[in-house]
Amino acid sequence: MDSFGNFEHSALVNKFIKLIDNNIPCYFDSEDMEDIIEELMNALNFQYLSLAIDHAIAQFPSESLFRFYRVKKYILEFQMENAEKELDEIERSFPPSADLYIEKVFLSNMTNKKTEKTIKWLNKALALEPNDPDIHFLMGHEYVRKNDILTAIKHVSLALQSDPIFGENLFTYSYLFEELNKPEEAVEFFTILTEEFPLLGAAWFALGFTLSWSSRFEEAIEAYSFALTCDGDIASAHFNMANAYFELKDYDKALHHYFEAYNLDQEDFQALTNIGDCYAIQKWFDESLEYYYKAYEISPTHNEAVLGIVNALFELGKVSEARVFVQNAFEKYPQNIDLLFAVVTFFEEQDATFFYKLAELTLNHLENSDHFFFFITQFCIYNKMYEVGINVIEVFLKSEHVNDDEKRSKMYYYLAALYYLNENSMMGNTCLSEALLINYNWHKNFMEFSPLLETYPEILKLIELYA
Repeated sequence: MDSFGNFEHSALVNKFIKLIDNNIPCYFDSEDMEDIIEELMNALNFQYLSLAIDHAIAQFPSESLFRFYRVKKYILEFQMENAEKELDEIERSFPPSADLYIEKVFLSNMTNKKTEKTIKWLNKALALEPNDPDIHFLMGHEYVRKNDILTAIKHVSLALQSDPIFGENLFTYSYLFEELNKPEEAVEFFTILTEEFPLLGAAWFALGFTLSWSSRFEEAIEAYSFALTCDGDIASAHFNMANAYFELKDYDKALHHYFEAYNLDQEDFQALTNIGDCYAIQKWFDESLEYYYKAYEISPTHNEAVLGIVNALFELGKVSEARVFVQNAFEKYPQNIDLLFAVVTFFEEQDATFFYKLAELTLNHLENSDHFFFFITQFCIYNKMYEVGINVIEVFLKSEHVNDDEKRSKMYYYLAALYYLNENSMMGNTCLSEALLINYNWHKNFMEFSPLLETYPEILKLIELYA
């Protein structure tokens, strides 16, 4: 079991595994079993994790801790129903505990089950552990969901008073407000928190984030400035402040703060990319290239860096260099489908061979080739690149990537759509006939490629003919 060589308790874990594998009776005390389970859980080794949890429960049937580990294991395995059943069994078999109700709330939120019980569960938890900041912090989330901002703030304040470290988790509230689409409530929430905790940099940072979200950039910059005053140099505060200046078109100040963010974190490729953007928008393309290339060196699969380089090279009239760079980027690294479609639009000649080459390199790193061909067809239809789409799909149709009748029928549907929209009804009819013969039912999806397809009488006749 070499995979445990870097773990803190690897010798203990290996001993457990060896005894289990050889069916040798073994005893570990409760703390050892906890260490073993934690390590197996961190390694996502579910086979031995299950055995360790079962072993611990058999040895220590009166300790609910190991039953909670089983709940966590089920959640990691996405067996939410089993996790819920296990929690119900814990509730029946053990005295009430705050952990029980907290886990119920976590599970409810993870499964997006609409329930009115979450606050009831947390109140039960508070009755057992009235000073637990975790419970107050969770209670705040639930009251935000109920749009009771003042009660939410009361609980968050109690959590922060008990343990200021909870300030580091305030970002979860920012994301919650964003998920609920409540920008005004978010500003109110964090404004009140900054009034109650004026020296808490995390509260000012969160306020800046929500103000930026509401396009109140001047106020956001002021909030980020307070965050930096409270907590010193925070790379993310500089970065977000730079974003606000960028939105205000104050590129000099944006550059200053992007450089500050990069100086604090030399691996921050996003700061480098945004420095490139600041230069590019001012048409300083040579300068922008320098920083796009630096970002690309750190993260060669970062779409914005690749696109920044291509755009700058085109602006400088270096089309051949852009083409070579793009092909090298796709050959060396597993680029994604979005980047494929974005870079192709730069090359006006709509070279089908070039598109096919990039598409093939992309496809080698994708699991679902069917969706890939669907998106290629959509992209070519949207951009009226019918000839390119036809050439690319026809080549792929004869490749090893299309290896069964279902995929083959869809490829014929894709070709039919492209031929019809390119005003070649004869080839459209041939491809559609082949597609309908293999997989008639998919014609409904075919018709959704473009409303124009419904205007072709020959399409409707063929569909009726093969029904």
